[in-house]
Amino acid sequence: MSDRESIKKMLRSVLQSSKTGVSVNSLQSEYRSLCGENIPLKKLGYSKLEDYLKSIPSVARLEYRMGEVRLKCFAAVCQETAHIAELVAKQKNSKKSGRSQVVNCRMRFKPSNPYMLNVRPRSSLRQPSPAGSSNWLANRSRTYGGHRGFSSCLYDVELVQSRLIQLMEKYYSGLWMSKLSQVYSEMFNQKLHPQALVDLEKWTHICMVSQSFLFVHVRPKSHILIEVTFSPTSDSAPRPTSKSPAVVSAEARQRIKELLSKYSHGLWAHALPKLFMDTYKMSFPEHIMDNLSLLLDICTVEYPMPHDKKKAILYNSFKVDMEDTDNQKSQKCRSTPLPSGLEVLGSVEPPYLALPSEQYPSVLITDAKSSNAVTVRYVGENYSNAQEAMEGTMHSFYSQSSTHRPLSNPVVGQLVAVKGEDGDDLARAQVMKVMPPNKVKVYYVDYGFSVETSGTNLLELHQDFLSLPFQATNVQLAGLDAFSSHPLVLSSLDKLAVGKILLMETLEPCQKNEIPEAVLYDTSQDDDVNINSTCLKALQDNTMNNPLTVNATCQEVCVTNVCADGIIYCQLPSRGTARLSKLLEDTEAFFTSKMTSELLVSRPFSGKFCLARYKGKWSRVEITNMYGNRVMEILFIDLGLPATVEVTDLREIPPLFLKDFTIIPPQVSCFSVCCGSKSTLIFNQANGWRSIFSSLPSLYNALFQPKRSEYSTKPHIHFIFPVFFQPGQNIDVFVPVACHPGYFVLQLWQDLHKLVVLMGEMILYYNQTRKANTATNIQKGEVYAARIDKNWHRVQVKGVLANGLVSVYDLDYGKHELVRTTLLQPLIEEFRQLPFQAITAQLAGVTQHQWSEEASMLFRNHVEDRALVAQVESVQEVSEVKGELWERRLTVYLVDTAVEDRDIWIHSIMADISGDLSSAA
Repeated sequence: MSDRESIKKMLRSVLQSSKTGVSVNSLQSEYRSLCGENIPLKKLGYSKLEDYLKSIPSVARLEYRMGEVRLKCFAAVCQETAHIAELVAKQKNSKKSGRSQVVNCRMRFKPSNPYMLNVRPRSSLRQPSPAGSSNWLANRSRTYGGHRGFSSCLYDVELVQSRLIQLMEKYYSGLWMSKLSQVYSEMFNQKLHPQALVDLEKWTHICMVSQSFLFVHVRPKSHILIEVTFSPTSDSAPRPTSKSPAVVSAEARQRIKELLSKYSHGLWAHALPKLFMDTYKMSFPEHIMDNLSLLLDICTVEYPMPHDKKKAILYNSFKVDMEDTDNQKSQKCRSTPLPSGLEVLGSVEPPYLALPSEQYPSVLITDAKSSNAVTVRYVGENYSNAQEAMEGTMHSFYSQSSTHRPLSNPVVGQLVAVKGEDGDDLARAQVMKVMPPNKVKVYYVDYGFSVETSGTNLLELHQDFLSLPFQATNVQLAGLDAFSSHPLVLSSLDKLAVGKILLMETLEPCQKNEIPEAVLYDTSQDDDVNINSTCLKALQDNTMNNPLTVNATCQEVCVTNVCADGIIYCQLPSRGTARLSKLLEDTEAFFTSKMTSELLVSRPFSGKFCLARYKGKWSRVEITNMYGNRVMEILFIDLGLPATVEVTDLREIPPLFLKDFTIIPPQVSCFSVCCGSKSTLIFNQANGWRSIFSSLPSLYNALFQPKRSEYSTKPHIHFIFPVFFQPGQNIDVFVPVACHPGYFVLQLWQDLHKLVVLMGEMILYYNQTRKANTATNIQKGEVYAARIDKNWHRVQVKGVLANGLVSVYDLDYGKHELVRTTLLQPLIEEFRQLPFQAITAQLAGVTQHQWSEEASMLFRNHVEDRALVAQVESVQEVSEVKGELWERRLTVYLVDTAVEDRDIWIHSIMADISGDLSSAA
């Protein structure tokens, strides 16, 4: 993408974020807040912003609105979807007259998890470094990190070691080294890193290598790094010792395995005993917690907190690792048969439609026969744009040849090219029905709907036009399966989704013959609209609403939550409250009598309707925010009470009660309490709150009784650098921040999952304790926990401002932020163990020290929020000065290995752009 195009793309994002337009006078500041810099008008050849905006009508339009004197700028209609919108409008008009269809193009960017990518870096590079790099760099370009002493950054050593122990329990007589990689891959569904084969000789504490033969080695029981004990070594092949008296019964083993199968993203070991008891109504074998190796035949044990072996995550042994699913099963998402419902007739079929790398790609909803059969197509460069280019080629191909005559005998299931009624458009389709004398019903495989057309419009589809995947694909909307064909759900989908461009989140990668579950979001409004949740709420019976009206007097009011800003949530007697109470009693009895894992929530998503315990009893909740797949924020919808929980705390609503639970609206009302003679309730001071709520101990304690601080003391801590680096070493990295080639931030790819786990733990801890504890006497240079964008981050204070704000540096993401002092908490010792993940770096292979705005933007477009390979050139030590944390700064080459046929060396791109700018000057 050229720099001019990237500026247009960013500008469009700014304009789409405001449906009321952006004042031209404030546009530069809005752009700067998003991109960190102004629109470079001089570089673009303009002296005035207004002149530049007039030159890009495809991106922006200028107009004065009635009653306003300022010129405003609005986002122009997306040209890449105009053709799609026209066809969809034709389809809808043929089915429903009198309703116009407008494709919404002002979609606001939805923040996503930057690590949810369908790619990962590959540290073995394909080709030597481009000319200009040093000779040793070219010679090492295909190595896996070179020096053995520094190989730990290339793969998870502890995980590989624990897996090797599991493997050798099966092959206790030994295993030929030549077969190790194959056996490892078959057993764990992941390739063994080549460097591990080299490092094996050093792992004398778990194995021994003798004449290319691998044996299990003795481990003293006192070594608890990997909790497995083997028999003493001897000249012969070692055998396991006699089994420990502490064994796990077959019943318990099977039930643990069943629980792990419900949580594909892992289960915290500490949650296992309670989950086991709640699910099966029997005690958990406690001795397992002291020796997790007893489960190694049914699960993999991982320790994401390097210095805390009490924190373990258990994975089903048959789970597929994320790095494998990225390139395998997540790439297949089109269902078979096609959305048309027919199999393809013939031997040639296009490839499967690959998922976009974004977590929230844009999709056009073309049809919705039910919530289980929603037809979508991706909008973007490799999807709708590629298809439009193909159709242009089709038009040229069929118009230039006189031999392309109408298809004489079309057959149901056959793939064809179809001319539009005006003869100008050409599209791929599948024959659905042949109707004499000369009518054919076809399904547009790239648009997702069917039409009837004349048989004279059908042409034979040349196989050259089968290289692009069919663009239309079906998804099912998560959480709506039980009501997939309900008239109110279908009406809501038709109103909110069909014919619109929305953002879509696919919950799990899918395989062939599976229809993926998805959540749709409309971000064109001031607030994001969760389409799935909105369709479900359309089923609510409004006659059971909480009957709160202005100036009404109510008795037997139950206050459920009081917020710090004076908002009160309460339940009032109503038909809905009475019915809900009876349903919850029946649900308690149901869970008490059942022993099954079927109702565990194994696939959470934002907007999901389920159950969680409040004060020991089940209550209705909605998931409001996700932090990975293990930690989430929920709202007790009948209490107005938010909470942060683990996924193991949630339960599915039993199918027997689902319909009744769904139709009852939230049984809570909220109102604010203010001081003044006209207020319904008057509270002059905090003492008024204390007197009113003294009869409600839980609320009183939560609001006014400070808890005993659980925070440890706050020692000064030096920067813990993740690993040592060696020149010539290749490292898989992620780049969260890139200012220019002279300054960017790296994170080690192999440790990102540990950071995600840590942040989940921080969210659970600080969301539950922040009302009772705040950081006082904030000092520059100290390390704290800070709440930033609903997450808790580890930060260092850079400056304390007079207006209640603090300037902080995010030690894991490398970003500078401003936060309020009330959002800072002491960073407890438990959260200081994982090394800080942000590593500052500069680009090797370039000679410039000053970078223009144009060059900096080009660099960001190529590296920021991307998974790359960094090849270390040198390491610079930066010592601690005046309270600043000690750090290292790397000089690295960056390589993009995502392209199939070649590696892209970023410094070569920057050298080219520098040469172009010098020539232009």
